[in-house]
Order: sequence, then structure tokens, then C-alpha cells
Amino acid sequence: MKVLQINSVCGIRSTGRICTDIAEVLKQNGDECLILYGRETAPQKYKSISKKITTNKEVKFHAFFSRIFDKAGFYSKRATKRFIKEIELYNPDIIHLHNLHGYYLDVELLFNYLKKCGKPIVWTLHDCWAFTGHCSYYSSAKCDKWKAGCFNCPQKKQYPTSLIFDNSKKNYKKKKDIFTGVKNLTIVTPSTWLKGEVEKSFLGEYNVEVINNEIDLNVFKPTPSDFREQNGLLNKKIILGVASAWSQRKGLQDFVELSKIISEKCKIVLVGLTEKQKKTLPKEILAIIRTNSV
Repeated sequence: MKVLQINSVCGIRSTGRICTDIAEVLKQNGDECLILYGRETAPQKYKSISKKITTNKEVKFHAFFSRIFDKAGFYSKRATKRFIKEIELYNPDIIHLHNLHGYYLDVELLFNYLKKCGKPIVWTLHDCWAFTGHCSYYSSAKCDKWKAGCFNCPQKKQYPTSLIFDNSKKNYKKKKDIFTGVKNLTIVTPSTWLKGEVEKSFLGEYNVEVINNEIDLNVFKPTPSDFREQNGLLNKKIILGVASAWSQRKGLQDFVELSKIISEKCKIVLVGLTEKQKKTLPKEILAIIRTNSV
């Protein structure tokens, strides 16, 4: 079996590692996999199973105009034509989509092709961008406009940021038209919560399956370490927080407030911070900058 995956990144951060984890399992089972991606560079060990399609210049162009016109996901037409060409050359048995946002392809052009190609398609949603007019998450804004039709987006300046126009109403209508009506498409979510949200949206016409993200027990297991000794934590209970990118939505300020009230017997350790964030945190928090190392 030949599986082709499409994602914004490959082998790095959460979604990129999910893609390569799937590729490794497929290889172990005697199957083939190719990962097409649009941003940054895959680690060297994944070069043979991946191909970067969108150029850095094209990503910057897409991001720049999205920040003005609020049309993330509707540029990069030339890059998307190259994606389609690679799909046809590889001729996969299954097409597995992941994050389609990230300023690297045109979703309308891609789905026009997918609706005609006749291939079984799996789309793993790692967030809510596919069924909103703008944002990738709406919980913190307590917004439910996506259930009927987005407009006047309260998170216009959140990722994917738009500094001038609000195009959420048109984006919603276009996504609804583009993403519905695909034969042989199955949606996968990593949680029952997201499955429930998808079923309330215009994507509810599809079969939605929950497949939890895997944990590599060869990596995440009791392991000898001098981390506690190096950081003066031998007799302390660690409260661990990890994020690919910390923000208020991820609870960064909550950890700051928590650090003011917990016992001296506890220590908060946060992983995934920027150097700027690290400098602003109170000394009660042990800050570790962003890393691609699991």
C-alpha cells in the first residue's frame, strides 16, 4: 500500500512528528509512504520519505497577503499545482491530509483535484481551522459563530493573523463549499471533544473517527537523569507544562499565577518557551526554551 501525506511541516513539532511516526509504522508493515510538506526543512533522516514543495519566498508571500486580506489558505496556487503533480506521479492508494493551513498551499485548488481523483482520503484535523472563517481555536474567545456562519471575527489578529481586513464571512462560505461533497473522505480527530465539534459543523456530513495521538514508549519511559540534581529539584514535586508555542490561550499566564500560590515544595517547569518569554517569567518557574527533541 502506498500512502501520501500532506502537512505544513515534516518531522518537527507535533504534526510533523505525527506524519513521520505514521510513515515509520507503515514502513514496519511493509507499506510505502511519501510526505509532501511546505515549510522549514525536515530532519536529514526523513529526507528519503519526504519532499518540500513550497519555497520560503512563496510562504512569505502567502503570509504577507493573508495579514492584509485575511485569506490564509487561498494563495500559493503555483505551489499547489506542484503538490498535485507530485500526487499524480506517486499515484498513492490513500491520501492522508493533516494541517492545510500554514501559508503553503491553496485549499480550493487542492480540493478541486481531490474531488475528481477518486482516491480514498483521510483528513486528520489537529485543530478547528477547517470549519471556521478564520481561527484555529475559538474556546478562549467563547465564540460559536462557526456553527452557523462566521462574521466580525473576535480573533482576527490571532493566528492566522489579519491586521487590516476581516474576511471571515467569505472564508467560511468558501470553506463550506470547498470542503464538503468529497467522496470517500473520512475525518480523524485526536480527541472525542474535537469529534463532537466537527459533527456540529458543516463537516458533520462525513464519518468522523477518533484516533488518539500515539506515545512512543521507547522514548517516554522511566529514564535515569540528573535533571533534578542540576536544577535543585531533588526534594521537590515538579509541575510540568509543555507546548510547541506558549501563549495566553495555552495557559501561560495561568502558570504564572499558579507559581505565586503553590508550596515551596513544588516547582513549575515549562518547556517550549521563546528567549523573550523566558526573560519575563518569575524566578519561581524553571523555563526551558523551545526544542524539537522529544
